[in-house]
Amino acid sequence: MEVLPLLLIIFCLLATGQACSPNGACGCCGCRAKARARAAKTNDAEMQVPSPEDDGNIFGLSIWNRTDLRVDQETLPLLTNPNHLFHRCCEERALPKACRQLCHFNAYTKQALEDIYLGHSECPLEFVPEIQFCSAQGMDQRKCCVESGVGESLAGGKCVLFCDQTPDKFTPVDHSYLPCVEKLEPMKRCFYDGIGARARQHFGKDSRGIEEF
Repeated sequence: MEVLPLLLIIFCLLATGQACSPNGACGCCGCRAKARARAAKTNDAEMQVPSPEDDGNIFGLSIWNRTDLRVDQETLPLLTNPNHLFHRCCEERALPKACRQLCHFNAYTKQALEDIYLGHSECPLEFVPEIQFCSAQGMDQRKCCVESGVGESLAGGKCVLFCDQTPDKFTPVDHSYLPCVEKLEPMKRCFYDGIGARARQHFGKDSRGIEEF
């Protein structure tokens, strides 16, 4: 299989879910966030209902609005762990088990995406956009991506668009975005650092009155 079509299809999937565009074209960025994942029809994972602040529809991010969480020095390390929040989002969006195994920043790699497309992974291709959304927790990390050189590719600044996983956006994508695949790692670093910083502020002293570590 030629590398060009393979990587283009993978990155189109990273950019959007099939329902984002009326014509089914590839796009970016946080599309379909305000909808249950396609796996929600199964009982593979328990779905949690987000708070009204999320408009009741942004599945995967309910932990940010829960008021019944016990937050102390025992639970804070977990609540501020980007990998925990990444995986929890995938569980809440009811992704299949094989896909949830990729919901960790060390497991979500370019090689993993290629394995999915080539059929070497049990994670269905259609769930890649769900993983991408959860990896960013629906955040806009374009500023970090610019500073990290994500825009320094043959695609220019276009790659930075993929750092914005704000729910339900759509931007058409074509083959000119292909070089952005090589920028997945710095994107992930921005997502990881951004999630950690936000979680420490949200669950830490500023919001709960307890000391951060």
